[in-house]
Amino acid sequence: MRHKSITVFFLFVSLLTFTLGCWQFYRLSWKNDLIDNINSSITNPELFSQEIIDYNELTAVKLNKKYKAENQPIFIESKTYQNKVGYHAIIPLFFNDEIYSVLNLGWFANKNDSNVEKIINQFNQKRDVIVYLRFLTSKKNLFVPENNLDSNTWYSINHDDLEKYFQDTIISPYYFVLLDSEIKFDTNPIVFLRNNHLNYSITWFLLSLSSIVMLIIIRRKNE
Repeated sequence: MRHKSITVFFLFVSLLTFTLGCWQFYRLSWKNDLIDNINSSITNPELFSQEIIDYNELTAVKLNKKYKAENQPIFIESKTYQNKVGYHAIIPLFFNDEIYSVLNLGWFANKNDSNVEKIINQFNQKRDVIVYLRFLTSKKNLFVPENNLDSNTWYSINHDDLEKYFQDTIISPYYFVLLDSEIKFDTNPIVFLRNNHLNYSITWFLLSLSSIVMLIIIRRKNE
């Protein structure tokens, strides 16, 4: 009975880890396709359409001149760039004179950086501006402090907080990050995509194989 229980246990572990390895292999294929699609969108971005509600996050698009940036920045605290601590400047983005979303202008060394106004002017003057999409939600990381709207201290881009601060409804499910190298360029969105699925897959397959080997060794010792 004991030998049978050990056999069942190791077979279960082997099957479970093999299944997890297959799942990670599937995720690897999915992630590679996603990265290829994002790279393709960066190379040849399409015009953003409000009718499309299922963009992949980090997809690069172009915003036409109907989208206007307003010089009302808020600054996200404690953002690093090239080992320097600074801020991300976030400004409201209007469409047909109504606030539609917000635009992340990227990293700045301080809140009084004169380049903010310069970049906003360049954005509004350019015909089509390249940006990439991030989902705009009210969720935040557990370890990120709450935004303090009274003191205008921000730690995250939070949909509900932005609506309270700007006292208006933001209808877009996305916010935008400036990616246009003719205006300003900080980070390629691909850096946000971790692709360790091959390593995970190999680990699970090795655990599956190890379980079978252990089972064989135990059964031979008890013969």
